Parts: sequence; C-alpha cells; structure tokens
Amino acid sequence: MAKKLTSRQENYSQWYNDLVVQADLAENSSVRGCMVIKPYGYAIWEKMQAVLDKMFKDTGHVNAYFPLFIPKSF
Repeated sequence: MAKKLTSRQENYSQWYNDLVVQADLAENSSVRGCMVIKPYGYAIWEKMQAVLDKMFKDTGHVNAYFPLFIPKSF
C-alpha cells in the first residue's frame, strides 16, 4: 500500500519529494540533497528539456552548462 502523502498546504517541499519518490520518478541518494533520477523521471526531464530548448532557440537564446558541484572556495 502506498504511503500517505504529506499535505501540500502543510509542507510543500516534503509533499513534492514524497510525490516524486512514490511515483518512482527518483530516489534519494547517499549524498545529502541529491536524488537519483529513474527512467520515467528522466524521460519527463528529456521532454521538458526539448520543449524549453525549442523556446530558447526560437527567441535567439543559446544553452550553457555549468558544473553541478563547485568548490566552496569558488
């Protein structure tokens, strides 16, 4: 049986995390604050990325990529 979701009004951040995990889109990793995106979650991300990419290019913008983790000294 599925776990009960936290109320969105009570704690939006926890509700969102519960939803993502229970939908099997991602799971928590051993690195605090990081999640492993599972196949269905990644498929959703790829669709979102394709739509956004088209919107950016249609308006003359270009993509950039920045590292996920940067040193504290940066």
